[in-house]
Amino acid sequence: GDLGRNGMGISEGKALLYTVAGGMPPDRLLPVCLDVGTNNKALLEDPTYTGLKQQRLTGAAYDAVVNEFMSAVQAWRPHVMVQFEDFGNTNAFRVLSSWRDRCCCFNDDMQG
Repeated sequence: GDLGRNGMGISEGKALLYTVAGGMPPDRLLPVCLDVGTNNKALLEDPTYTGLKQQRLTGAAYDAVVNEFMSAVQAWRPHVMVQFEDFGNTNAFRVLSSWRDRCCCFNDDMQG
């Protein structure tokens, strides 16, 4: 479902799993949330919701945010591995296809 920025707990949980079960040092993991809005009406109307209160970006605007993030991460850490989480099928295939030859990345929803 569309959790908006509330989906951050999924990335944090995966980082814990990689540390506890996989032995990955926690100082090597950085969960990140790209808040591109939400189409969840209840969240948009919730005064306590801390995410971006706008309709989810789509198309070129969405891709521009992802591309800016990925370019910045690669400039910061050229050998980074990125796990795309909960991008939804509409975006997941396109984003993975766009970046898989330029960056070590995967989407466990599609490939896991």
